[in-house]
Amino acid sequence: MDKNVVKILQFLMIIVILRLMIQGVNTIEGFTMDEKQGLFQEFMENHYSSIFPDGGRNSGGPMFYHYFVNNMNLDRRHFNLYNQFYCGVSGSIVSPNRSGGNITNHIVLDDLDGNQWFGKYYRCCVPCLCDLMRYAKVEQHTVQLTDGQYDHFVITIDDPCSNEANIPSQVTAFTCQNGITLNGERTSSGRLIIAVLFGTNEMDELPVLYNPAIHHTIDGDDFCHQRICQAPTELRGGMGDIFVLLSLVGNSGTPPPPERFNCTEPMDNMDRDTHDTMLNIYGEPLEKCREDTNSSDQSGSWDDQGYCSELDGGVHQICFNANNSTVGFSTDTGQSDWSQGRLNKNHCMCIGAWALYKAKQEVGSILETTDELKCDAIPKVSLTDQYLNKWATWNGNELNKQTVHGVNKLVEQCHEKAVNNTQKQHLENLYQNLTSTHSEFSGEELLSFNQR
Repeated sequence: MDKNVVKILQFLMIIVILRLMIQGVNTIEGFTMDEKQGLFQEFMENHYSSIFPDGGRNSGGPMFYHYFVNNMNLDRRHFNLYNQFYCGVSGSIVSPNRSGGNITNHIVLDDLDGNQWFGKYYRCCVPCLCDLMRYAKVEQHTVQLTDGQYDHFVITIDDPCSNEANIPSQVTAFTCQNGITLNGERTSSGRLIIAVLFGTNEMDELPVLYNPAIHHTIDGDDFCHQRICQAPTELRGGMGDIFVLLSLVGNSGTPPPPERFNCTEPMDNMDRDTHDTMLNIYGEPLEKCREDTNSSDQSGSWDDQGYCSELDGGVHQICFNANNSTVGFSTDTGQSDWSQGRLNKNHCMCIGAWALYKAKQEVGSILETTDELKCDAIPKVSLTDQYLNKWATWNGNELNKQTVHGVNKLVEQCHEKAVNNTQKQHLENLYQNLTSTHSEFSGEELLSFNQR
């Protein structure tokens, strides 16, 4: 063969290899991030409201899975992707860009025979991992997709519709008939599917039997010891607490904690807050977000007593009133129109959604609002290093400097609402302690407080 022809062929081969390498860098498990985000947005715009027509998605994992199996004609590749768009515990949506793409953890779940399986779970926040590892099981399941049958691993609970009267009042998405969930899928055991457990590479692999000598990266365990060792009645964490109650509806007893957590320490000796010791951003006892006049309202993303108390990694910390000016909060932050149903009611909003809301107001894309917070019901922990990273992300809809705008607008509004100088001083100190160690708050980005 002519040497020039060989050189040309070699050059073309190099070009092909380089293109494949570039594609590999920009592709995440079979989809580029742009493709993932585009499909997520299309799903939210065209399908989400069909799954939850009344906006009640608490513990709605079964409804997502059921919809993907029966209503979307998916192939295996897209089926796996769509089952990454929600958290089966809380029912929250999980954007591919949420928290910079940091939306998975490795966990270990028992199957019905006591075997342990190691896999990857897509979650909204850390408490969901803990609750799954104690209150759910994993099973193998087969579905018929457009490209054939697909064997995969699903996460299950006993069907709550077997005891419909005991389903928590905060859970409204279940359609029960004759003791089963009509808008859910069940395995051959009769248990209800709430989510998918993936392999390490979720597009190509399945979970594997857990081997402690090999699998040292159960990062879910790092966060879970305190929560997983607590009794269900001691849990605090909003949506996860609701899931635990739901998982026990059809269960004959409370599952013990996994043995590897060594839950031998009495809970009274563990360092944990209660409603009696939790403080608000004024340094005073935390008030309920739920108003006494709406004591039956269980749809405010608060705990069972009406507090925005998610101290185990949850993000529903901002006590917010959906008044005539703010009732569009959910659509303004890239969600469905569920907040329309909250008119004249309070709600524990997600920190990241609040920050995005204020960032949009700052750039003029939505109208400014100034009187929507119930400040004495916002926990002090929301303005600490423990939670600051939660302000920066919201389901792929983030804006530049939203952390700064969200924190500043909260502090400005609550400083104005403070009823005495002691409250103002505590809030100022909290703000200054937080911002002094974070570079995004500097110069003109810092609030100044008038001398009293």
